[in-house]
Amino acid sequence: MADMSRATKLQTATVRRTVTRGLILLVLSSILIILMLSPLEPIDYIYFALSSDLNVAPEVFLMVSDMLLLLAGYMLADSLNSFLTVGTLLSDFLESTCSHLTSLNIAVNKKGLTSLTAAMLIVVFWNVPSVLDVVLLQYGLHWIMHGTIFLAGILVYAGFKQLTPNMRFLSYFVGCKAMEIFGAYLLVSRVVVYASYPFPQQAEAGTAMVAMCMASDATSVPLWLRRIFK
Repeated sequence: MADMSRATKLQTATVRRTVTRGLILLVLSSILIILMLSPLEPIDYIYFALSSDLNVAPEVFLMVSDMLLLLAGYMLADSLNSFLTVGTLLSDFLESTCSHLTSLNIAVNKKGLTSLTAAMLIVVFWNVPSVLDVVLLQYGLHWIMHGTIFLAGILVYAGFKQLTPNMRFLSYFVGCKAMEIFGAYLLVSRVVVYASYPFPQQAEAGTAMVAMCMASDATSVPLWLRRIFK
């Protein structure tokens, strides 16, 4: 009887932690969604106005916007997964449904390659110079870009669900290095890559990309090494 009571308390505590985590992620993702996907005025246009006041390249703000959208999609998917995890403990129907969805994800999205590849292609597509130059001049495409990048964040979460912690870090590390290499190219290139941005702003954006990736390495790599050798 005592063991059953202890198990019940542990399960209750686990449910509370899971629900609390899900609520926090849901609130944070909702805030980002409201800011980034506002139907009134895309946040990028506000960034362009701020760039003039702060003397910062608009491309830097656009890049931050994309990263926040990816994060919003990832956190929303994570929060929904937390609620579904709790739901499986309370409902046989939800348990059966989640089991089928998990099996489908494993079958279609082996090792996360399908969703991670799709997410990468979405991000790369919208950063192709000719595409981005057109997007910045058309409100409809601008909104579609935001929506699909948000979707890419959800796809990243679906892919990460199939990976071990070390594989997740490796995927993140490779993506960060790709961004750093592209930033270095923007920094040293003697040609204007994006017609919408003059050369000084392009170099500034490249510097920001390299700096962000180096800051990420300074925090994530030591944590990963500690996990490996612990």
